[in-house]
Amino acid sequence: MKKVRFTALIRKEDINPYVDPPLGTGEKLGRKGGVIPVKVLLEGKPFRANLVPLGEKRTKAAPGKHHRLYLNGPMRKAAGKETDDRIRVVLALDLKPRVEPLPKALGVKLKRDWRARKTFEKLSPSHQKELKRYLNHLKSREALERNVDKVMRYLRESRATWFGKRK
Repeated sequence: MKKVRFTALIRKEDINPYVDPPLGTGEKLGRKGGVIPVKVLLEGKPFRANLVPLGEKRTKAAPGKHHRLYLNGPMRKAAGKETDDRIRVVLALDLKPRVEPLPKALGVKLKRDWRARKTFEKLSPSHQKELKRYLNHLKSREALERNVDKVMRYLRESRATWFGKRK
């Protein structure tokens, strides 16, 4: 498997810390452009992330040549690095599917409500994944129950929205 190794300075754009891999990293990993799923080693600590392409207004490089790796808080904490620190990075293409499990609480409610289940199944895969990821990352049982009820209302009611989205 091809790997790209580099050291970079952690910079910040608005509130988002990031590193810029060398130009052409996507091609070196076997991808031309778009979002590229990668396995990342930051100071030897493993993560899964995405390389995000920069649009033509944000880079002077040819389209598909310039990607950015955003570093969230847990990534920086595990690596012991913050903005303005230099960090060692190893990237490899991540071919493993990114599957978000259905939260048990939502699964139970969907089994009981066929109308909501049908609506959920009609949502795009990315929309389903977004709902599942949101629920899977809630910290308390109370928050999970409250938000599962909101999701069920969203699925049942034709005019309901979820963070401004319509079905």
